[in-house]
Amino acid sequence: MTLRFVARLFTMLALGTSIIRGAQQPSADPNAEADRKIMAEAKANNELMKNLEYLSDMLGPRLTGSETLTRAGRWAEQKFGEYGAGNVHHEPWILGRSWSRGTAEGRIVSPAEHRITIASYGWTAGTAGAVRGTVIYVNAGKPADLEAYRGKLKGAIAILYQPQDLEPPENPILVPYGESILPMNKGNPPMDFRFFAPLYQFLTEQGTAAILVPSDKTHGLLNTFSLGWLAQPTTKGVNLSTVTGESYGIAATPTAYVAWEDYNLIWRLLQHGPVEIELNIQNSSSAKPVEVYNTVAEIKGSEKPDEVVMLGAHLDSWDLGTGATDNGTGSVAVLEAARALAKSGVRPKRTIRFVLFSGEEEFLLGSRAYVNSHKSELAKISAILVHDIGTGRVTSIDLQGDYAARETMDGVMAPLGDLGLLEPSQRSIYASDNNAFDDAGVPGFICLQEVLDYNQTHHSQADTFDRVREPGLVQGAEVLAVWAYNVAQLPELLSRKQVH
Repeated sequence: MTLRFVARLFTMLALGTSIIRGAQQPSADPNAEADRKIMAEAKANNELMKNLEYLSDMLGPRLTGSETLTRAGRWAEQKFGEYGAGNVHHEPWILGRSWSRGTAEGRIVSPAEHRITIASYGWTAGTAGAVRGTVIYVNAGKPADLEAYRGKLKGAIAILYQPQDLEPPENPILVPYGESILPMNKGNPPMDFRFFAPLYQFLTEQGTAAILVPSDKTHGLLNTFSLGWLAQPTTKGVNLSTVTGESYGIAATPTAYVAWEDYNLIWRLLQHGPVEIELNIQNSSSAKPVEVYNTVAEIKGSEKPDEVVMLGAHLDSWDLGTGATDNGTGSVAVLEAARALAKSGVRPKRTIRFVLFSGEEEFLLGSRAYVNSHKSELAKISAILVHDIGTGRVTSIDLQGDYAARETMDGVMAPLGDLGLLEPSQRSIYASDNNAFDDAGVPGFICLQEVLDYNQTHHSQADTFDRVREPGLVQGAEVLAVWAYNVAQLPELLSRKQVH
């Protein structure tokens, strides 16, 4: 999942909400029997853990543009077919450059030698072998602040933030793209994506050797994040909602996350005098654009097959771990929803379409490509629901401020009360593939989930199969399947949101 990675502990997904009780469901609900069949099938016969173990351990991390992601997509196609879905296929889009992580090593050379733990940002260049530079804290929050550093950065190792005191973090999905790109802390000037592009260009033009950023995770865990959107030099801010796969490339200045404890050490040493660091970051990339794929399957509607309800998750992952909780969990939950719907024998009125997107970690490139290639049918997509917050139980469905859909969603979600769902949330979360649809006027919803330890596993070495909790995963698949069926049975398509 793409977003800033630090916030406060999220214990309630929406204030003033209440649990939807099964008793609220009308006794004459025509979907009640089908809903029970779907949930019973998902609970009793699911293959969630089996599939997730294979996806995580046998296939491994699935970086966008990699051969492993392509193999994972083919595996998912096979599974959709085995489970009884139809029209199983993959839809290509173009990524400007693929990227592969090499080795990354770092050490403080003076005033005392210390090894430091680092990991390269995605889609950034490596160093030309081992490079040494003096650490310079670039204390800038707006373009005018940069002039103080002109002519002083050639060969330097730039750091951009004072150390942060890590408070219990909130789920990173709850912070909009526009607020911040990197960990923030009292004493740091405000910085967001609009300034980061000209800042990065300035650092590159001044000959900065590398940029180091603190991880927002403790105990030596690292983050990773993509800077391919900075491949095109710009002195202006970047509108991330318009970044395309074709324009995605390799950012010129090597940039790396540093373990929180090591970054604090660098900062403390800097308070006493000059600090010199040696880095050796080796990455590689393709010489030309590559094809990447979204994986698609359907259960055809019995009465209105040209109208569509969608379930989605992203199959791509980062590569420090194996992508189990981000977002192997969502991917296998979508697969299981397809299996449960097909095997339970229900006949949805509208087509239910399942899409495992790629390129989510690179600012929704795959889902944006999907929306762009399906422009002619967007008016007939009732809504999409995405699962992308790890292994915790689904606690609510976020409607992205779609107040017109609230009453309808109360009815759709009523059968899920016994699974512990809260009433629908109206947060506006810019975080996952549902936003590509929401931006185009299609109701784009996302499952809100228990946070558990997602803040630590997210994008880190700890994103592995052993972090997955089966009960929450089963419940999530039940939610997806019942939601999709009930929306497919509605008298009308959900109303369109106004696009601004």
